[in-house]
Amino acid sequence: MSLPTNARTVIIGGGVIGCSIAYHLAREGRKDIVVLERSKLTSGTTWHAAGLVRRLRPSATLTKLINYSIDLYGELEVETGQATGWTQTGSLTLATKEDRLTNIKRQVSLGRAFGLEAEVVDATRAKELWPLIETDDVIGAVWSPADGRVNPSDVALALSKGARARGVEIFEDTAVTGLQKKGGRISGVEVGEHVIEADEVVIACGLWSREVAAMAGAHMPLYACEHFYILTKPLEEVQALGKGAHLPTLNDQDAFLYARDDVEGLLVGCFEPHAKGLPLDRLPRDFSFDLLDEDWDHFMPMMENALRRIPALEKAEVRMLLNGPESFTLDSQFMIGESPEVPGLFLMGGMNSTGIALAGGAGKAMAEWIIAGEPTMELNEADIRRFSPEMNVLGALEARIPEVLGRHYDNPFPGRSMDTARGQRRSPIHAGLVAAGARFESRGGWERAVHFGGEAAHLPLTFSAPAWRDQVGREVEACRTGAAILDQSAFGKIMVQGPDACAFLNHLCAAQMDIAPGRIAYTQILNKRGGVESDITVQRHGPESYLMIVGAGEVVRDMKRMRETKGDFRVEFTDVTSGYAIIGLAGAKAREVLQATSNAPVPNLKRFGFAPVEIGLARGWAGRLSFTGEEGYELYIPADMAMAAYEALVAAGATHAGLFASGSLRIESGFRAFGHELTPGTTPIEAGLEQFCAFGTGFVGEEALSENSRNSLSAGRRIVSLLFDTPDAIPIHDEPIYAGGEVVGQITSAAWSYRFGRAVALAMITGGERFFAEKSRSPNGTWPVEVEIACARFPARVSLKPAKEAFADV
Repeated sequence: MSLPTNARTVIIGGGVIGCSIAYHLAREGRKDIVVLERSKLTSGTTWHAAGLVRRLRPSATLTKLINYSIDLYGELEVETGQATGWTQTGSLTLATKEDRLTNIKRQVSLGRAFGLEAEVVDATRAKELWPLIETDDVIGAVWSPADGRVNPSDVALALSKGARARGVEIFEDTAVTGLQKKGGRISGVEVGEHVIEADEVVIACGLWSREVAAMAGAHMPLYACEHFYILTKPLEEVQALGKGAHLPTLNDQDAFLYARDDVEGLLVGCFEPHAKGLPLDRLPRDFSFDLLDEDWDHFMPMMENALRRIPALEKAEVRMLLNGPESFTLDSQFMIGESPEVPGLFLMGGMNSTGIALAGGAGKAMAEWIIAGEPTMELNEADIRRFSPEMNVLGALEARIPEVLGRHYDNPFPGRSMDTARGQRRSPIHAGLVAAGARFESRGGWERAVHFGGEAAHLPLTFSAPAWRDQVGREVEACRTGAAILDQSAFGKIMVQGPDACAFLNHLCAAQMDIAPGRIAYTQILNKRGGVESDITVQRHGPESYLMIVGAGEVVRDMKRMRETKGDFRVEFTDVTSGYAIIGLAGAKAREVLQATSNAPVPNLKRFGFAPVEIGLARGWAGRLSFTGEEGYELYIPADMAMAAYEALVAAGATHAGLFASGSLRIESGFRAFGHELTPGTTPIEAGLEQFCAFGTGFVGEEALSENSRNSLSAGRRIVSLLFDTPDAIPIHDEPIYAGGEVVGQITSAAWSYRFGRAVALAMITGGERFFAEKSRSPNGTWPVEVEIACARFPARVSLKPAKEAFADV
C-alpha cells in the first residue's frame, strides 16, 4: 500500500490515542482518514502502560470520559473479534490519613451523581478484598467494584482493526518529517519527499507531540518523565487465588503506590515525590518498544513502601524494574483541541498516566470536535486553549513536569498550588503585594494573590476549616466597609478597532454593543449551540474603538474565536494584556480613598460607566463596577505607572484583599464565573443571564436560544444560589445535590460566607421545571435540598435570587 497524495484527515501517531481518534472519526462516517506511525502501532508509551481503569475521578469531565471508555472496551471485542483484555476486577483505594479518607469519600459522592456506586469499607474488609496487604495503619478504604483493567496494546489493536474495517488507512514505519501550511492553515504532511495534502491534521504522537507541533509553529506544552513499576515472578499467594482469579487494583496513595496481580505475580508502580524528567534528546531516534535504564537507587524508597504494604514482596523474585517514558502537562490535565495558532491542526497529548483509561472517551471527544468544529461536550479543564504560548517554555516544563508526576497522588486541597516554575507572569504591582504579605497561587502562569496572611495563614492545607478563614474574613470586611485593593491585572485585555468594530462585536457578543462611549457592557461570547465560550466586559472608547476585559487565562480562547468570527468585518484586534494593570478598589470608602490620591476630582460615574482619572502620579481610567458585588471601581492603569497608582492608594488608606475574599463575595452576590457556572455547555438562559442577550442583533448562538426557552426554566437546567443550614458543611466543587431522594444538580462554586457564618454556593439544578414547581417552595421563594459531601448529607436551601437577597432574613 503506497502513501496517498491527498487525505481528508491525517493522524500522526499510532498509539492508543491516535487509533481511538481514527476509529471514532470513521464510526461517525468520516472518509479518507490516514494514520501515520513512525514505527509500529503501540510502540511508544501504549505498550508499557499498566492498563488500569478507574471510574471514580475528581472531576465530572474525567468521570464521563472514562465511563465511556469502559463501555467501549467491553464492546470492541464483539465488534472486531480482537480482545481488549477488559477484566472487571474492581479497585481498592486505601486511606491511612484522615484527609485521604475524606478525599476518597468525596470521590464516592461525586460518582453517585453519575450513577456510580462505590462502598466505603473498613480495614478488615479491605484485607478480605486484598489478602496480601498489611492493614494495621489503614483507617478506611473505598471499594469500587465496577473498575478494572485492560491490555493496552490489545485495546489499540482493536481500535485500529475497527478503524481499518471502516476504511482508515494505517501506515507503519512512516515518520513525519514536516508539516505544511497555506494562508496560516494546516495543509499537508511531509514524509521525506512525499507530501500528503490534508484538510485536517491530528497530532497524537505522545512524547514527540511537542516537537511535531512545532513543525507547524503550534504550541503543545508537554514534557516527558520516567515512570517506574516492578514486575515479579509468580508468587504462591497470588497463585492461591485460583486460575483466572484476580485481585482488585490497589491504590495506596499515601504511600505513592498502585498494584495489581500480573501473570501470577505482582505489578507494583509508583508516582514518587521526586520524579525524574526526561529530555527527549536522551532517546535514540529509533526508540521503539524500548525502555529506559533501570534505576534501583531512585526506586528503592518506593520499594520500601511497597514491602511495608505487601509483605509477600520480601520473598518475591523481581522479573524486571520497568522504566518507561510518559508525557505530562503543566497542570496535570491532558490537552485536547484545535491549535489556537494553526487552524485545522488538532492536538491531543499529555495524558498524565491516564491515557489508557481516557483513550476511548477522549478519542470520541476529539472526533466530534473535528467534525463539529467545536467541542460537543464539557472539556474546559482539558481544552488546549488554556495554555498561552508563554507557557510553552522549555525551562518551565523542565522544572514543573517532574513535580506534576510527583504530586499525582496529592490530595486536591483548596489552596493547593505547584511550587516550581513560579513567577513567570507577575502583575505590575506584584512587588507591592509581596511587601503586603500576599500568599500567591500560580494560575495560568500568573502569580495571583489569594489572601494576605502569608504562609502562617495558609498551612496546613485541609478539607475542613482552612487556616485562612479569619484572615479572609478581615479582607471581606474591608471590601464591604473600607477600600480594598484587588489585583486583577491577570485579566486579559483585547483592543478592538476599525470601521466595523461595533457590528463585529454585535455579531460576536450576545449583548448590545452599540453603547455610548464611556459605557461598559457586560456580555457573553457564545458558540453556535448557545453555550458560553467567554464571560467579559466591553468598554467603548470611541466610535471605532473598544476594549474587551476577559477572564484570566481566556485570551487565547477569545482571540481564536474572534479570528474565526471576523469574516469580512473591517476590524482589527490586539492582545494588550501586558500593557495595563487592573486594580480593583472595593468597599464603601472606595471613592473617598480614590479622591484622596489626587486633587483632580474623581468623576461621578453611573454604574458601568468609565472616565479618565488621576491616581497619585499616574493617569488611567476608572470604571464603576466590581466583581465583588460591593461598591467600588476597576482602575485601568498603564503598566509603567501601575506602581505609582498602587502606592498612592495605599498611602491614602487602601488595604488589600485576595481571590478568596472576592470569591466569597462573588458567590453571595450570585455573580456567575466562566469555568464554573458558565461553560460551553451552559446557555445564558440556564445561567439566568437572558437579560444580557440582545435578541434580534444576529449574535452567534442566537438561533439556538429559541423563543420557547427565553425567560423560562428551560430544558430543566438553572443556576441557583445555595445556602447551607449549618456551619459544619464545607463544600468545594461538584458536590451532588439531592431532593426527594434523587440527584437534582451539582455545586459549581462554593465559599465560606462571612455574612451568614456558613458555606454559600452556586449550583446547577438539573431537576428543571419539575423541581421548581414542587410545592415544597417556601413563601420566601426557596427550596429545601441536601448536599452530599464526603458521603454525608447536609441540609440547605436554594433560590433563583442571589444569596444575599434570598436569605437576607437568615
